[in-house]
Amino acid sequence: MSKVRNPLEPISTAVVAVLTVVATLVVTGLALALFADNVSVLGIGEKDICVTDTTTSIGVDEQPIPAFRPAPGARFTVEAHPEYCTEAPSAMQSLLNAATQLVPFIFIVGALLLALRLIRGAAGGGLYTTQTAERLRWLGWWLLAGSMLTGLATSMAEKALLASLTFDSDFGVLSGDDVSFMPIFTGLGVLSFARIMRVGITMREDLDGTV
Repeated sequence: MSKVRNPLEPISTAVVAVLTVVATLVVTGLALALFADNVSVLGIGEKDICVTDTTTSIGVDEQPIPAFRPAPGARFTVEAHPEYCTEAPSAMQSLLNAATQLVPFIFIVGALLLALRLIRGAAGGGLYTTQTAERLRWLGWWLLAGSMLTGLATSMAEKALLASLTFDSDFGVLSGDDVSFMPIFTGLGVLSFARIMRVGITMREDLDGTV
């Protein structure tokens, strides 16, 4: 008799492996940050902070190079986009820099944990159950709402950090590039699939009751 393959593979192994790697890296980084100098984890403890003004472009042949005004204590680098750095960040600048890395990290880890919860619940209670459909719906909402909030929060933190390092930045400017649309469509697809599952589960329960 051939062995029945786990229907939740390979996603189950992949999610567990990624979470294990992420946890190992974070724990190792935190340990190094406590006992070693010049070690940062997700922007926490970072001494040399840089941010790029992606809304401003500098042409390769543009002469003279436009005058930019870095804030006191910040330095300016001329590339395709102006970049501002500081080696003596304030507490607020360190917090904003950490936010630009922590917010996406929390979103990704949250999605992985919800996916692991869904997978383990489906493995124990069955794929076609109301509980599995509900957990799938939670994952869809996390991907949909979380991706939009993550994009906006990260962009606002970057712009606030940029505004603290230059006098030329327009802090209030937001654009469509601040939000990634792929997770949004993925979340919508997961929500649709969760709804399809609930309809199928209801139909199966009605048939079972009829029989």
